[in-house]
Order: sequence, then C-alpha cells, then structure tokens
Amino acid sequence: MRIYDVMQTIDSYLSKTATLKDAAEFMLATRYNTIPIGDHEGKLAGVFTRGAFLQLIVEEFPLDTPIAPYIIKDVQSLPADMKIEAAGINNSPFGTGIVVDEEKKITGLLTQRDLVLALSKSTMDLREQMEVILCVNKSEYSVQEEGRSARIHESAQYVWEDIITRDSGLKQLIKQAEKAAKKKTSVLLRGESGTGKEMFAHAIHQSSNRSKGPFIVINCASIPEHLLESELFGYVSGAFTGADKGGKTGKWEAAHGGTLFLDEIGEMSLALQAKLLRVIEGKGFFRLGSNEQIQVDVRLLSATNAPLEEMIRNKTFREDLFYRLNVISFTLPALRKRQTDIPILAHVMIKQLNHLLEMTITGMEEEVIERLKEYRWPGNVRELRNALERAMVMRETGKISIKDLPDYLQIKQPFIRESVRAIQEIEREEIENALIKMGGNKTKAAQTLGISRSVLYEKLKKHQM
Repeated sequence: MRIYDVMQTIDSYLSKTATLKDAAEFMLATRYNTIPIGDHEGKLAGVFTRGAFLQLIVEEFPLDTPIAPYIIKDVQSLPADMKIEAAGINNSPFGTGIVVDEEKKITGLLTQRDLVLALSKSTMDLREQMEVILCVNKSEYSVQEEGRSARIHESAQYVWEDIITRDSGLKQLIKQAEKAAKKKTSVLLRGESGTGKEMFAHAIHQSSNRSKGPFIVINCASIPEHLLESELFGYVSGAFTGADKGGKTGKWEAAHGGTLFLDEIGEMSLALQAKLLRVIEGKGFFRLGSNEQIQVDVRLLSATNAPLEEMIRNKTFREDLFYRLNVISFTLPALRKRQTDIPILAHVMIKQLNHLLEMTITGMEEEVIERLKEYRWPGNVRELRNALERAMVMRETGKISIKDLPDYLQIKQPFIRESVRAIQEIEREEIENALIKMGGNKTKAAQTLGISRSVLYEKLKKHQM
C-alpha cells in the first residue's frame, strides 16, 4: 500500500505572501491543522501550523499580519509513491506529513490517524505496525515490565508555538529558553507537577542544533532503582540474571548526537547520582558487566518539582551534581499564577478533546470560566484538562455548565482571594525573619528558606522588599 492510497488529497495551499486572515479562512474551509505553503510552481516551501496560528490570535495580532515570519521552512516531504510502512510521520514536529508528487508539487496530507487506519488493514503483524507508528527501530524496540518508563522520539513532539500563553512572565521565560536552546549547556527545569516542564524540554531540543538527533525521555521516578542504571547505561550479555542475550544499548548511548531528558531527577539514588556526575564531567561510562569505557556527545536536560536545595542540606542530593545540572535554570509558573491563560487554555483543550472524544462541545458558560479562574489548580494544566474532559463527558453537547464540573469545582470558593492574601503575608513575614536571622545575607537566607537565590530575588521584587 502506498501513501497515495490513504492520504488526504488537497488542491489548495497558501503562498508565502498570505496573511493571518488568509490562514483563518483556509483553516475554517479545510479543517486542516497544518497549512502547506507553496511557491509559484506549487512546490512545497514550508508549513504554517495551528500552534503558530493560535499564538498570533491569542496575542491579538491584526488579521493583515503576514504569516511569512512564522512559516516553518525546514520540512521533510513524503513522496506519494512511498510505502506506508516507511512513512514515519513522527519525524514531523507537527504530526502531519506533506505529500508531494514526482515534481515535488504539493498533492496531499498524511496524518497519524491516516497512517494508523492504513496499518490496521495491512498484512504486517501487530508488532511491526507499532514500530512504524512509534518510529522506533526494530533493534531498539523493547517494552519494560514497569511500563513505558522511557520513550525514544525521532524528534521532539512540541515546538514553542505549541505553548499558548498571554502571561508576560511565561513569554519572557520562553524567550530566555530559546536563547539557551542554541548552546549545549545543561538546563534544569523546575516547577510544580503539571506545569509543562516536559513540553519545554521538547521545545528546547526542537529549536537547538541537535533537532535532527534523537530525543530521549526517562522518568527517573517510574523505574525501580535497581533497573535505572541498566536503563541509562545499558549492559552486556550475562551482566546479570535475566539480561537479554547480546546485551542492550543504554539510553545515554542511544542519545548520542541528540538530547537526553531526565524527568524527576530528584528521585535518583545517591549512588546513581555519582555515576551520572562522572558522565557529565566527560569521563565516560561503562555498560553493566563491561570494562570498555564509552564516550558520547549528549546534551542533558533535567526537570524536577523537588526542593533540591533542601535535599542537599539533608544529604539526599549531591551538591556537585546540582551545580552541574543547574547551569541554566527555568522555573515554570503554576497555573494559578497565570489566570489570564485559563480561558484560552480551556478553549484549546475543548477543541482537542472534541476531536479525541468525537464530541461537539461548543464552549463554556461564563460562570464556568469564572469558577475555573477562582480555583487554585494544585495539579496545574494537567488537572485542568482532566476536569474539562470529565465535564465534556457529562455534557455531551452544547456549552459546559457548572453542574457538569467535578464536585469540588461546583462549590463556589469565595475565600480564595482572601487566602491568597494571607499566604502572601505569611510568605513576606518568613522572608523578613530569614533575612534578619542571616544578617541580611540573601544567599544564606535563601538556603534557610529552602529556595534558590534567584527565586528569593523574585519574591523580594514581588513583595517590594
């Protein structure tokens, strides 16, 4: 079966001179999430994504804004006569492949859904089908008993345009992260669970000069300690009971030329922290059971919601490793600190869930929007999405009302703002006490409070101290 058998045939595209209004009309008419951009001969010149479109709308750009600066030009096309088994559209950062004919002219689109449906009719066995869908080489295909604790992507799944925000603080953070992405420097992403640290890691890789290399994610909290070392560094045949014959390549080695993202780095044991530090310092590593040292070129990103400074004081996290990881650090804001983002995020999620759940929810009642803005969202963006999915299932069609929300959101919370004020007053008092205790030394005060010096400076600015 060839791509032309399953693709969505298209006979229109936009030119590089198109405006935001042209893009809006095109998306409404075609329902495409990715707009092909063609030259005067109809040959592929790039794409304009839904993420870029939403960002421009959120930031209230005028409709006559040219889309040329936001076109992704480095796009790999798919030949129409290619076998679907070789398609691998996960190579596309926007999840859609642009199909071209023999003359390189735009002829169709191939989405992940098209590929999956085509493979379901294929003569390939299930394992082979999944390898194509996930874009994983057969030699590296493995499923751990502990679940999907490590994921290998041919390229990152998200770009900066996928992060929808009106918040000036987060916008500034994105600009700084874009600069950091250009270098090999280690980056530590901090913030509460559900704030989007992994999405940031994807975007950093995608905008770096390593974007063509592998992007590998390991969640250090989801893999048992006795298996994490072999997952990271690999092993040779006979290294331990139950080891695969022929051994296994570790994720650090597999990330050569690309990026390794260690999520929940604060959950790593002290023993493994020491080995990780050795690798970061350029001293190489050994597969389990081997005496052969391996050197690789890997850019390291890490993330945590743990108080690493406090862990250092408690001797549960190595201080030397912390300084290696914390060369550049970004703390992602909690959703409750981005109230202006809640309505637009909710609307985007509803559109995504409509497609996923095959529903026709048209929006939210005004009272629902206000209730969502009042709530503190301890689970952040992830919790917001779960709450909306529950509400949509209850509503089925039309607009979401208060009674469709989870029970804890149906109760009005008028005390929220007062509670926030009280918390801020307590925070200010704690900072003042710490500064007095440490004789005005901000570094020592930050250590006493269990926060970084940069976070302390942010709080001093917030409280005008």
